[in-house]
Amino acid sequence: MKYENGYVDSFRRLIQCPTVTESGHEYFEAFHKVLDEEFPHVAATCEKIELGRDVLLYKWTGKDSARPVVLMAHQDVVPAVGGDWKYDPFSATVEDGKVYGRGAMDCKNTLFGTIQAVDELIEEGFVPEQDVYLSYSDCEETSGPGVELARDWFKAQGIKPCIVIDEGGAIIRKFMKNMTKDACMVGILEKGYADVKFIARGKGGHSSQPPKNTPIARLGGFINYCEKHTIFKSKMSAPSKAMIKGLGDVMTQPLKGLAKLFGGSCLLAKLAPKIVPSYGMAMYQTTMVFTMMQGATAPNVIPQEAWVNANLRFSPNDTSEKCFKKLRKIAKKFDLDMEVTKSREASPMVDFTSKEYKIFTEAVKKTYPDVAIVPYLMFGGTDCRTMQEIASTAIRCTPCKLSTAQLGGMHASNESVDISSLGETVECFKNFLKMYK
Repeated sequence: MKYENGYVDSFRRLIQCPTVTESGHEYFEAFHKVLDEEFPHVAATCEKIELGRDVLLYKWTGKDSARPVVLMAHQDVVPAVGGDWKYDPFSATVEDGKVYGRGAMDCKNTLFGTIQAVDELIEEGFVPEQDVYLSYSDCEETSGPGVELARDWFKAQGIKPCIVIDEGGAIIRKFMKNMTKDACMVGILEKGYADVKFIARGKGGHSSQPPKNTPIARLGGFINYCEKHTIFKSKMSAPSKAMIKGLGDVMTQPLKGLAKLFGGSCLLAKLAPKIVPSYGMAMYQTTMVFTMMQGATAPNVIPQEAWVNANLRFSPNDTSEKCFKKLRKIAKKFDLDMEVTKSREASPMVDFTSKEYKIFTEAVKKTYPDVAIVPYLMFGGTDCRTMQEIASTAIRCTPCKLSTAQLGGMHASNESVDISSLGETVECFKNFLKMYK
């Protein structure tokens, strides 16, 4: 790669800025200074639009404004407390052809790939056919309002992005033993999200004289019931079917045949765990897991109130109210109150027959000729769902090669990316911008 050594040095500087979400303005201010230094052509050529907080929005003026492009990422990273880090998480240590550090693949690799691509194209004298925006929020990890500031600016200016590209899927190296090639997982939809609190109330009292059916006992019964029963039905959604079909093209037999044979059938829900065991039930049903609990504040007190939080991820086939209705009915059996503290529906599905989607996937194929394109149902959330409110096409994918071990480093210890992947990611974004008309 022409710029490979420079890539390592620049990328390390981004990692070494500890932009932990909500950590303070001074950390992001230092990060912005590094961006100006490392990407001077962006700083000199692109209009920097002030939005507030520490959000960054750059405009690279193209030949036309009819079909704007927005390349997205987030500056903030999750904390790096505890764990078994081999190296200091903000040292950006280079070892075995990799750069280690918090944010390496969530998602400063995305930020680096987009801004480096634009910087190089400006240096080469390239002028994009359409206006290009770089949108970098400062609080994605806490689902904060940073991306909303960017969305609201576009709305106020009457600008409707034709395509936005954000983090999401990646190019996964043969993550199952039955795969014949790597797969670029292109996120076309995010599952819905909810936090639901189940509350048990009682008279409380001293632990030396315990009654039956105390708040915690009722919560325990409720949790056990939900764990042992199927609360939400399994049914393949349109994006799940597209994902199975796409993966079927890169599977060995007999899985390849199963995916093609049952691709449009409800039997696929039963076969999915065999075809894609690493994704399990999350791919074809609404999931629920209990994540937080609270009871008494002393060991010898029976609480008057105790609660547990359940985190739900809605299948595209389900609505939040449909799921809440089922949970209210079960909660009533255990004499629990139910309170929805946060909720959003699944995002609209991207039209993967659209011109914009095809241009992006063609850019991926040009950069990675031997990689399969697979539409991807995302289980987690991104800033992209907010920008999708005003965009025609919203794609969640960083065209960066990652191993299954590297994917396991997300929000965990020893997060890393390969040095070679950085160059390929930049090249892919450059190809996309050159191909986009």
